[in-house]
Amino acid sequence: IERLRQILGLPDGLSEFPAMPLPLAPEIMVCGIKPDSAYMFKSALMPLRLTFKTAELNGTDYTFIESISVAAVLDGEGSVQNFFRKYNSDTAGPYGIKAEVMDTYIRSCAGYCVISYILGIGDRHLDNLMLMTDGHLFHIDFGYILGRDPKPFAPPMKLTKEMIEGMGGATSAEYKKFTSNCYNAFLILRRSANLILNLFNLMTTANIPDIAAEPDKCVAKIEEQFRLDLNEEEAVAYLQTVINDSVGALFPQMVEQIHKYMQYWRK
Repeated sequence: IERLRQILGLPDGLSEFPAMPLPLAPEIMVCGIKPDSAYMFKSALMPLRLTFKTAELNGTDYTFIESISVAAVLDGEGSVQNFFRKYNSDTAGPYGIKAEVMDTYIRSCAGYCVISYILGIGDRHLDNLMLMTDGHLFHIDFGYILGRDPKPFAPPMKLTKEMIEGMGGATSAEYKKFTSNCYNAFLILRRSANLILNLFNLMTTANIPDIAAEPDKCVAKIEEQFRLDLNEEEAVAYLQTVINDSVGALFPQMVEQIHKYMQYWRK
């Protein structure tokens, strides 16, 4: 991180440049990057968090996705709920957290659990699951898809006990909302399965490693995840089994601890 900040701060670096639109938000004009705020996530693709200087007269800075990994949250705050209470406390809300923040957390967890299951996204660990203070959870680092994973015995869904504890535990009303959102998301996506499968069929010639490796099988792999042979009631029961198996898997918990120690020694 220090080396990154030094490079950004060089005279010919990126701390100052002519005003230009931010690619993902072209309405915002930026004229430099603040070196002291740059941060590198512990990810295989090493994405960066950069704070840009805006060109407006008021000089307001713009941070591209202000977030922190779940691993860092647990190390620094002890739990997901402590993290939310620190930034969005509300004595009237669930577990002392603003209700809208908890709702956002539950919904985003459900959405990412289902889509990462359908796409078979691999190499899921707490360093590439990110949290925002407003409750949003999102994944980064998509180097492995369609069931490929560098870790053995990976669960079909990345759903750890720490994530569930953030909802209040497996017996809480919030966890029931989470599973309900998972079922609804799965059913909605199944109803558009033909469109999604056709889109993947168009991608078979794309230079995406996990698709290019077996282009004739990539559509079949996605179709298998949808379980189109089941009716909707059976599909919900099947997804419930997937969730339960993911939560109860012991080997991934061991792998997560090994990954944590490896990250520590890399520092």
